[in-house]
Amino acid sequence: MNWLEALFTGLLQGLTEFLPVSSSGHLVIFHTLFGEGGDSNLAFTVFLHLATLVSVIVVFYKDVWTLIREFFTALRDIIKGRPDFKSPERRFLVMVLIGTIPAVVFGVIIKLLDFEAALENIFVVAVMLIVTSLFMFSVDRMGKGRYTEANAPYKSAWLVGLLQGIAILPGLSRSGSTIFGGLLGGLKKEFAVRFAFILSIPVILGAGLMELRKVESLDIDPFIWTVGFIAAAVSGIIAIRFIKTLIKNDKFYIFGVYCLLASAFAFLVGLGIIKV
Repeated sequence: MNWLEALFTGLLQGLTEFLPVSSSGHLVIFHTLFGEGGDSNLAFTVFLHLATLVSVIVVFYKDVWTLIREFFTALRDIIKGRPDFKSPERRFLVMVLIGTIPAVVFGVIIKLLDFEAALENIFVVAVMLIVTSLFMFSVDRMGKGRYTEANAPYKSAWLVGLLQGIAILPGLSRSGSTIFGGLLGGLKKEFAVRFAFILSIPVILGAGLMELRKVESLDIDPFIWTVGFIAAAVSGIIAIRFIKTLIKNDKFYIFGVYCLLASAFAFLVGLGIIKV
């Protein structure tokens, strides 16, 4: 891999991780076309996931710091026998914990039942991209919502978490599914986006650590990996800010159109009509 390939891969990872178009789906299409693979590429992909984690922390650093602080103060209060989860900050913490559970459960099920091959099937990608497009066309038509962290029912967090768990399937966008789930659960649009991205932190970190276990050898070029990391982190920040703008202007349909086109492309690649 040269630095231009690292730059392109980093940009692709950063943009598709947060834009509702499915990063995993794009990687499956890319690998099917170009036959990329191996421990070195897997390790590099994990490295880029950590870069996108940095993107979320940079954009939502206030929320991240608040949640870390509330986690430890909540533990202190529980130890002292006076737990209190009524404040908006504590409720937000509980929502994140609740929303993370389904993703863990789905990940374990995939592992135990050995469904991992389905995560690399380009036809699964093509079908799930259609589902993502339907979610995106629906987002613009949903109401403004009425819940924030101060009053959201915990069942809304379960719903978002459930969709995040299902989004382990390639082609089904994690960010798109969780934003759709938040709006479906009555969350206000701004909070639905914020909750969706904050909820990605434990999932991205956990998935990265799990993938890292598969790496048997490591061939690192510091310059190339740094180029990829910076490209992924910066493009991730841009993508998140772009989403925050679009959700206010009801323009998510553009991702619906894109996902339909990407689905058609994936089908053609899978059928061998498009080759490189």
